[in-house]
Amino acid sequence: MLLVTNSAYRVKYKEHIKNKYSTIKDMNARLGENVKLNNRYTKLIIVNEHRHKKQKEHEIMALGRRHAEIMVERASPITIANLFDSDKDGQSPQIVVLQGAAGIGKTLTARKIMLDWANEGLYQNRFDYVFYINCREINLVHEQGSVEDLILKNCPDQNAPTKEILMNPEKLLFIIDGFDELRFSFNQPTSNLKEVLHKSYLIITTRPTAMEKLGQCLKDERCAYAEILGFSENERKEYFYKFFGNEEQARRAFNFVKDNEMLFTMCFVPIACWIICTVLKQQMEAGEDLAQTSDTITGIYMLYLFSLLEGHSSNSEKQQVQDNLKGLCSLAADGLWRQKILFEEEDVKKHGLDKPDSLFLNENMFQKGIGCERVYSFIHLSFQEFFAALFYVLEKEETAKKSETAIQPVEKLFEKCGKSRNYLMLTVQFLFGLLNKKRMEEMEKNLSCKFSPQIKNNLLMWVKEKPFLSLFNYDKLLSGKEEIIFYLDYFYCLYEIQETKFVQNLFRDGVSVLEAAREEKVTVGKQKGGHEVRQNGSRRANVVVGYVCGR
Repeated sequence: MLLVTNSAYRVKYKEHIKNKYSTIKDMNARLGENVKLNNRYTKLIIVNEHRHKKQKEHEIMALGRRHAEIMVERASPITIANLFDSDKDGQSPQIVVLQGAAGIGKTLTARKIMLDWANEGLYQNRFDYVFYINCREINLVHEQGSVEDLILKNCPDQNAPTKEILMNPEKLLFIIDGFDELRFSFNQPTSNLKEVLHKSYLIITTRPTAMEKLGQCLKDERCAYAEILGFSENERKEYFYKFFGNEEQARRAFNFVKDNEMLFTMCFVPIACWIICTVLKQQMEAGEDLAQTSDTITGIYMLYLFSLLEGHSSNSEKQQVQDNLKGLCSLAADGLWRQKILFEEEDVKKHGLDKPDSLFLNENMFQKGIGCERVYSFIHLSFQEFFAALFYVLEKEETAKKSETAIQPVEKLFEKCGKSRNYLMLTVQFLFGLLNKKRMEEMEKNLSCKFSPQIKNNLLMWVKEKPFLSLFNYDKLLSGKEEIIFYLDYFYCLYEIQETKFVQNLFRDGVSVLEAAREEKVTVGKQKGGHEVRQNGSRRANVVVGYVCGR
């Protein structure tokens, strides 16, 4: 009788999961705007390769390079259907850790697994039930929570036969999404959660930064590790055609992006691909020339920013947006230096955001004891970096006391970024992009904000004194992969600013300084050789100027 009850409820549960996970909402979706998951989901490259290296640089940029290396090495990808397959020794994992950078598609993959299982297309003979656990949600309910509570949270009602379901834990799959955001331990003496999870099967998604911590928790378990790398070139094209729905629009947009190396690289990452498709579609519908506004990362993010602000038209609303923007930028920069992505209410209020604008921050309501608590985050890590860059280019007004923040001056940003490639690099790239003259005018017009008059000169002095001067030092030619990547990052910065005169001044001043230094050392008998160096240096500068300015 119990088996019949359990079986009947399983049918009801699958119908509930189908209804719940069959649609998704875009970040800018309005009321009633949903997208069928299967109409948008595009296969991701997943490889069963474990990475141990601590990842301090921006995850999206690092992943693009890693992805390219994997393609060159001809790594064999796996699918979500193969996650629990036996290895070469015949051992099947009980736990699969699925890692990937922010925005790479971990949560969407988790939702896809839920939907495919409910549609009887995945893991049918292996698991009777599949449950989804969001780590953000359980952070504040763990004190009173039990495994039964987690199961009921997934169910359509409170009548689920939890005792019968838990009789066969080996037939259960729990998807734990976002381990890197988890704040508590499963090792709680009053909870049966650890005991049940120990006997069940798990898929755990996490960002690379939490892999070391996770490894310590799972050292004695049968685990398999896999990594989501993002879209291959073919999958990027497929995503464009799924997103637009219109073949002609999709073809135009994809060809435009493919001709822009940086944008095409961004499209390895699903969240970046979505942003690019979103703004390109809006431009097409407005009849605008794609090539005039969407040619850099900063241009794309600015267009998306403006699209969110479109409805704020009254004077009072514009003032509210402007006030919130200053606070958001301060919050983003503070979080950047603290390497913090989740903010409590007191963090938000500290930066003058008494009423956080939901356009830019995700508001999550969590249960805590008998009350609730709000936790905020930027919709994506790269948006936090964008707003952090904007903090440095805007004229300053105190939104928080200096003693209460970790924000460092822009000189420190340059200094730390110049020492090694790290998590600050994308912020610096955004900083260059925001200082484009045309973009500054657009920002001032759309946001009623003023830019710091000195920041552009600071940028010019920094790049002349630090990274680019060495490009013309023939005594220290580039050698090694890391050095080449280091300078490529700075070329991306120059590409972002999209100002030929700025780049020309930079490189020509760099050559002049180098020539002056050389001429002090050479003898009269070697002046001819010095002239040759000047010619080569100037020629090299012209070539680089043409490259970074897209000529």
